[in-house]
Amino acid sequence: MIRVLVSLFCLVSFSSNNWVLAAPSAPVEEPQLIYEEDPSSLVSNIEVVIRTGSAEEPVGKQGLTNIFSELMLRGTKKYGRQKFQSTLERLGATLSVSVFHDQIVFSGEVIKENTFEFMKLLEEALFQPKFDEKELNSLKVEILNQISHIKNSNNRLGGLAIRQELFKGTPIEKPAIGTLSSVRKLQMPDILRAYNNVFFKQNMLFAVASPFKESQWKTALKEMWKKFPDGTPKTRRIFEPKVPETPTLIVVHKPKTSTGVLTFAQKGITAQDSERYALGIGNFSFGGEPLVSRLFRTIRGELGWTYAINSSYGAMGNLSYQPGIYTIVSTPSVEFTTKTLFKTLSSWQDYVRNGLRKDELSLAQESSVNSYPFEFESAQKRLGQRVYSELYGVPVLTQEEYEKTLDKVGNKELKKALKDRHTEKGWLITLVADKDVIAAQLAEEQKGMPHESQLKISKVINPSDLIQ
Repeated sequence: MIRVLVSLFCLVSFSSNNWVLAAPSAPVEEPQLIYEEDPSSLVSNIEVVIRTGSAEEPVGKQGLTNIFSELMLRGTKKYGRQKFQSTLERLGATLSVSVFHDQIVFSGEVIKENTFEFMKLLEEALFQPKFDEKELNSLKVEILNQISHIKNSNNRLGGLAIRQELFKGTPIEKPAIGTLSSVRKLQMPDILRAYNNVFFKQNMLFAVASPFKESQWKTALKEMWKKFPDGTPKTRRIFEPKVPETPTLIVVHKPKTSTGVLTFAQKGITAQDSERYALGIGNFSFGGEPLVSRLFRTIRGELGWTYAINSSYGAMGNLSYQPGIYTIVSTPSVEFTTKTLFKTLSSWQDYVRNGLRKDELSLAQESSVNSYPFEFESAQKRLGQRVYSELYGVPVLTQEEYEKTLDKVGNKELKKALKDRHTEKGWLITLVADKDVIAAQLAEEQKGMPHESQLKISKVINPSDLIQ
């Protein structure tokens, strides 16, 4: 069974490109392995992490990393696509690939007794992909259809509009899946060049949770790993987010939309940010936790203006070295769209200025501490924590360390973190809705306000333009 996952809604913005030089790589004699043994497990879980992602793609060839990664699971030099897939099924195994801005992750799961036979098949996929021209053309058709379908999803359109505005001229202006024009341009020489540029020893990290001994894995992985060439790690590309100083509204025009998507975007944080625990606790009670958060209780529960509302530091996925994006996303009924917009802005202003009430802060701390053990309840989850720690240089806290860390967060610390990392008015706002309806609502909501102080539509985008 083959399953391919691609992040389509990864938001980030930039003002300038910052290049962080990778440390000179010393010769390595062993593959890098993070291992969790679980003698009771009936399956083995294997991840191969390639420390390069879609941020390395040439401008105009977005989707290249996704294409070559997926193509690697569509046949090898030994097995055609059908034979490869049927062999996976026979082994009781799954193999998938996920593409992010800074990594490619191949994830496999196989029943215990077929573990090392599966590893031979995985080696075939990673080291001997066929890169068949017919499969490439077929895959491009499938992906082009996926991209075309995006314009029917209001949730995705809002995120794409933010990317297009804030990433312009960079490889991550478009989503990892690419666009209609960029995917159509991709040819086999692009595929081969991209593969050869990232598949080398120093760029690979192995993570395994299994019932077998670690020594067995070291032997098996070294045999695979030593077949890859040596290489030099690339520089880390970081795009520094920069949002407008005042609320800036962009409308993705969809006539007769009954329920649009309203997205606020502001600079977020990195994995190593010293304020991340305070901001995480604050966000839990402000907008992050359904049912109990302030935004949900007021805008959804009391006012009934929106079907859903949520805030998050995870618009880019897991926090990384790349400064993330903080988002507030809601799905208001059309008649309450601008009311939701202005209420969100005023709620945010109050939060930044005053932080949380004591009961809100206590709830966030207690809930977070009580749920923390569930992040380590299985060997696979513990493995994920250790891999994240290795990739981004953050510690894995014990339960006691985590509780002590959160106990240090009071409202004073939260307000300082909000002041340090956020702004009251600096928002890029996208709204998927009928532009004429929104223009009329804005005029009505701001009646009597000085014209120069009113929030206006700064740009109108057609859905089809976001996927071209």
